[in-house]
Amino acid sequence: FTVREIHENEVRSAEELWLMSSTKEVLAVTRLDDKPVSSGRPGPLFRRMYALYQEYKATVMRGALSGGL
Repeated sequence: FTVREIHENEVRSAEELWLMSSTKEVLAVTRLDDKPVSSGRPGPLFRRMYALYQEYKATVMRGALSGGL
């Protein structure tokens, strides 16, 4: 894991872009400046990350709320 500056050309040439936050969870960015990101649809890495996050919420987070931890 490395924290570093991301240059604009990296963002504009990315195959997938996501936003992650506590309120939006994992959100695919499909358009940037009114142009499609890659195919303009959520990509396979996004779909996998979204599924893993939903699984985490269902097992870990809800388990903690019900006294599972």
